[in-house]
Amino acid sequence: MDVEKTLAIIALAAGAFKATASGLKDLHDISKERKKQKRRSPAKKKRRK
Repeated sequence: MDVEKTLAIIALAAGAFKATASGLKDLHDISKERKKQKRRSPAKKKRRK
């Protein structure tokens, strides 16, 4: 029983870690997109002039 409980806890921890890591990656991608949009907008304004 102890081995099964340990394996279950490890599996839960791994799943939680993967979910957290993917969430952080999504947030990082979103922040990169926002920064890119800020950088692109002045270039577009210059081209319009």
